[in-house]
Amino acid sequence: MTMANDQRIQDAQKFLRYANDADSYNRQDALDDLKFSSGDQWPVEVQNSRNLEARPCLTINKLDGFIRQVCNQQRQARPRMKAHSMNSAANAKVADLVNSDADTAYDTAFEFAVRMGWGYWRVVTDYVREDSFDQEIYIKPIVNPFTVYLDPNSQMPDGSDAESCLITEVMSKKEFRAEYPNADDGGNFNMRGTGDADADWVMKDDIRIAEWWYTERKKTKLLMLSDSTQVYKDEAPSAEMMMAAGIEVVAERETMRKTIKWAKLTGLEILEESTWMGKHIPIVPVYGQQLTIDDKRKKYGIVRMAKDPQRMYNYWRTALTESVALAPKAKWLLAEGQDEGHENEWNLANIKATPVLRYKQKDIEGQPAPVPVRLQPEPPAAGIIEATSAINNDLQTVVGIFDPNMMAQGNQSGKAIRGQQMQIDMSNFHYYDNLTRSLKQTGRIILDLIPKIYDKERVMRIIGYDNQPEMVTINQRAVDESGAEKILNDVTVGEYDVYMDTGPGYQSKRQEAVESMIPLIQANPELFQAAGDLIFRNMDFPGADVIADRLAAMNPLAQIDEKADIPPQVQMQLMASQKMVADMQQQIAALTMNLQHQTDVQKMKEEGQTKRKLMDVTSRAYNTETINEAKVNQTNMKSITDQNRTELDAITKLLLKGMDSRALQQEMNRRDAEQGQVAAFAESEVNMNESPFLQQEMAIAQEPMTNPAMDDQMIAQFAAQEMQPQPLEQPAIPGVPMGPR
Repeated sequence: MTMANDQRIQDAQKFLRYANDADSYNRQDALDDLKFSSGDQWPVEVQNSRNLEARPCLTINKLDGFIRQVCNQQRQARPRMKAHSMNSAANAKVADLVNSDADTAYDTAFEFAVRMGWGYWRVVTDYVREDSFDQEIYIKPIVNPFTVYLDPNSQMPDGSDAESCLITEVMSKKEFRAEYPNADDGGNFNMRGTGDADADWVMKDDIRIAEWWYTERKKTKLLMLSDSTQVYKDEAPSAEMMMAAGIEVVAERETMRKTIKWAKLTGLEILEESTWMGKHIPIVPVYGQQLTIDDKRKKYGIVRMAKDPQRMYNYWRTALTESVALAPKAKWLLAEGQDEGHENEWNLANIKATPVLRYKQKDIEGQPAPVPVRLQPEPPAAGIIEATSAINNDLQTVVGIFDPNMMAQGNQSGKAIRGQQMQIDMSNFHYYDNLTRSLKQTGRIILDLIPKIYDKERVMRIIGYDNQPEMVTINQRAVDESGAEKILNDVTVGEYDVYMDTGPGYQSKRQEAVESMIPLIQANPELFQAAGDLIFRNMDFPGADVIADRLAAMNPLAQIDEKADIPPQVQMQLMASQKMVADMQQQIAALTMNLQHQTDVQKMKEEGQTKRKLMDVTSRAYNTETINEAKVNQTNMKSITDQNRTELDAITKLLLKGMDSRALQQEMNRRDAEQGQVAAFAESEVNMNESPFLQQEMAIAQEPMTNPAMDDQMIAQFAAQEMQPQPLEQPAIPGVPMGPR
């Protein structure tokens, strides 16, 4: 820690006085604007006098509604920071990583700019966790713009040319002692300006400290080396190292080296100090309106010019209310004595809802009197109502926001209505445009810090403009096909520039997309197959994302990765080629299956034909065997019958002629032999192995098909013939059926 004789403390105090003097009138007017917009709209002396007279002081704060309208339009159409590659070393995908969830900081600063003329946010770096060395870049709001003292010499609307800045803050002494145990807690930084002098900040238990940003410039030389590298002379390698590497200095020039310094201090000592890693002071202003008068820059917002119309509106509304509230009640006119005996009823006639009012028809003198009548009070002055309406129009004209009911009525096209809305929005578009300038400067600060903060391999969670998270690995080391090591998504090299994406917000664009795509789908239903998932993904009803995911799963073109190294057009071509190959493979598979089916059918037909042929041959063989057996039996029976008849004849002859019995026996043996030969011959015919007819039929059945490619028509005809009943042959033996031939 450095004591009070440090020149930086004196420089900080001197700068604060200078900044406060240069901007004191703006600070005072801005403070009044804040109070006025929050409802403190009556002058103190007028309010005190009316309070003494018990007269009302009404505040109908129309300005707050106008402020909300301007701020909410900005929230609906938030400008988005996007990075653009400036050279070949930059990575387009890395450029998309520049995103920050800093809506609160932007909205706070923008609302202050609308209300009083300016606001601020800041860019800081901090460790992601207590147990980590990794740092992150954060954008934080500044809730009290009066605590910021920016360089009065800064002329740029985004504050990019500021050389110095001081921010004051108050912390309790207990917290101060815990964080800085060796520091003097009595060294309060007493210097402060308008709006930064709240009495609560000067409590005995609190201490005020300040952050002091300042710029140092030192003369140095810039060297151009033979390998096109540019380096400051005090950071260049030694002459021996460059000579060994074959590098030499080809050019040099005088230049100024800029360094941003930071210190946290009290009125007595420096508490902390460091050198800022970036080249810009990380305090970004957002201005409302600025106007230079007599070499003095006047800053104001939407409230400044609307104060008088708002005061008049409050006054005339109060006067109208007062005239109605204090207007006399409607009175009754009746003759003296008509209320005799009913005085209480008539006294309460304007207060109590009495069902009847009784009166006397004669006055106090006994003369007939007319019926009592009510006297109507005078109406409120028409001038008050007209003045209130005229002042309301003046107020809308000053702030540039008009009541939609004042626009042309009747049937109007959507285009005409949007044109009227754009005309209203254009009245205050300069607030929105100033915000985009400040956001662009914030993008430059972030891009300047990224190579220094994100210098190692890390996995980053990025929230895109559509609020969809994405995990991205930066500075990832990999080995290419040649074996050389390279770094993927290297954020430490390359140069980027920032451009602003303005216009309607993401939700508004989604609605417009659906309205535009529905007519296209109706005109060309085939387009739904290619972009149906996009239509449902832009819809807001529950389950729309589920339908979109299911449609995307069936659409190869929906699988394109916009973050891949391959361009989307090439991915689409690859997807189309893969789909074509898949379709051809399906067609080949279908043809192969059809061919296999035809082969199986033909094989089944051939097997059926063979079986039918075998069945026919077997049937014929069976029928032939049956016929042969019948023939053998018939022959045997005939032989036996003939033999028996012969034997009977022989015996009869022998008996009649007295033949020798020996001769008779020989004759019987001869005939038995003949009968055996006949039986043997019949049996040989029955045997299939020896039957020539059966051998021929079996040979035919075992031969291969002579025409395996028989067409379906011939097979059908053959099957029809087989199914028809065949004529039977006449049996050779009565009572024995014959098979089909």
